[in-house]
Amino acid sequence: MLKLLLLGGAMHQVPIIQKAKQQGIFTVLCDYLPDNPGRLVADRYYCTSTLDREAVLAIAREEGIDGIVAYASDPAARTAAYVGEALGLVTNSLETVETLTNKAKFRTFLQQHGFAVPKTFAFTDVETAVETLRNRAGEYIIKPADASGSKGVNKWSRGNGIAQLRRHLRVAFTMSFNQEVVVEEFITRDGYQLAGDGFVVDGELVFRCFGNGHFNVNGINPFAPISASFPSVHPPHVLERVHQTLQRMLTEVGFKQGAFNFDIFVKGEDVYLMDIGPRNGGNYIPQIIEQATGVDLVQATIDVALGMPVTLEMKPVTVPSAYFIIGSQEKGQFMGVHFDEDAYTIRQANIYYNVGDMVPRFEGANQALGSLILEFEDVETMLRLVEHPERWLTLHIKSTEETEGESWTSSSPVRTVF
Repeated sequence: MLKLLLLGGAMHQVPIIQKAKQQGIFTVLCDYLPDNPGRLVADRYYCTSTLDREAVLAIAREEGIDGIVAYASDPAARTAAYVGEALGLVTNSLETVETLTNKAKFRTFLQQHGFAVPKTFAFTDVETAVETLRNRAGEYIIKPADASGSKGVNKWSRGNGIAQLRRHLRVAFTMSFNQEVVVEEFITRDGYQLAGDGFVVDGELVFRCFGNGHFNVNGINPFAPISASFPSVHPPHVLERVHQTLQRMLTEVGFKQGAFNFDIFVKGEDVYLMDIGPRNGGNYIPQIIEQATGVDLVQATIDVALGMPVTLEMKPVTVPSAYFIIGSQEKGQFMGVHFDEDAYTIRQANIYYNVGDMVPRFEGANQALGSLILEFEDVETMLRLVEHPERWLTLHIKSTEETEGESWTSSSPVRTVF
């Protein structure tokens, strides 16, 4: 019996465990959270951090695994590459994976190979960053070098003051695994951010699905994605340029096989590869892509990890589809969610809290209240609804925060926030 080791057992990581089990593959799960749902699905579970490379390697040896997958997790991708190299399994090199999952290394790589890249600084302490940035003009994005999910990301300019700069830097350092922060010039993109997943076989980009990234620009964290909708509305010639840029980068960095997730800006003739994660996308992006195109990236991920042949066809989006993250803009007690009728279908609803539970403020991917997989009648309707969720979604939260002078309007007996 084939044995597959999976790193991470969060809700959106469960589908790959289920799919592997359906094929008679024995699934072994490592995850540090004993209450994550993946433990209830996998054949064997170890309460082990996916960041502990040596512990995961010991488990992999003991289990005699045939493949390893870090599904939808950048930090776990580094461990998977380390274990894969040590055991001679199918993997991308640890050097390649570390380059892609560390923003400072990736920006340096892009600059050295002639790709468009914002001016970037890397810091390992707050005060050096403050002295470097205090008199610089322009707008900057401050982010942890090695975290994902838009955690710890903030925007700053000189007019906001040094006290705010220090606060933003401290938050970013708190979110960094290795105490490293990058600060880069803010890029104003043309149109939507490009979001989605791709798949590489023998170094060739054989499949990619381009979508539109959506954000709650009025939210607590305007850089945390709340949706990706497919297909992308960028013109075909722009998407072809993005494809060629991706292929050149993948070749230069030595990415040989498997899934990758991307966030890309286009500005004029320039293509900015902002984030390339060497793993499947989170927030059910592989499931959205399968609904939209019929292409099963989860199956391809399992097959490539086990050394099986993978054949993927570059299929277009035929079913307008999106994920949507439900998040509260303040802490409080979850009192329910209401969906108004409109030109969409909820194909899957994943609500992580029960009515009456206390919910956090949505400041990053790990603080979502739930997520939806949606299907739409057409692209125009999809964009209209995803850009204006207040037209079809009402989230009821009983606030526990002190707020003064704010006006709330709702058909609910308690405050409604989005």
